Amino acid sequence: MSIKKISGKAKLVIIDDIDTDQIFHQSLLTMHDPQEIKPHIFGNLEGFESFGKGNHEGEIIVVGKNFGKGSTRQQAVTGFLAHKIKAIVGESFGPIYYSNAVNSGLLLIEAPGISQLPIDNLDALEINIEDAIIVNLDKGNEIKCKSIPKPVLDIMEAGGLLKLGEGM
Repeated sequence: MSIKKISGKAKLVIIDDIDTDQIFHQSLLTMHDPQEIKPHIFGNLEGFESFGKGNHEGEIIVVGKNFGKGSTRQQAVTGFLAHKIKAIVGESFGPIYYSNAVNSGLLLIEAPGISQLPIDNLDALEINIEDAIIVNLDKGNEIKCKSIPKPVLDIMEAGGLLKLGEGM
């Protein structure tokens, strides 16, 4: 399998500095089952408390700067995987969150300036991985994103670091 293009409907959560506690509250850290985690995603983020209870399968989440800053809370990645989102596109990501997401097979795409691009909820987005371009198909505008390094793509294509290791 080779990831070349990804498409999905946009879900906007364009807020800077969302930390892992806002993604998944620390009081719930005893949960490890993805389906139990799923309804609690963004449960501690003002204005998005009911996000986790919705259906987000196939969506592309668009976020602001420094998304996922803070702790190494794995549930903050697992919940998005349980929702079966296609990717999270953001201005930038917390380094620990980025590493956890990649290792788990959650595609994060850095696109400086994405929060300034005219995008509405449910706009159709297409991400061309090879050319590093995100296109808003509904509005006809596009933005360059950072290229995804080949080792990261290899992990994504395998479905996570552990699955990549199984294939070797």
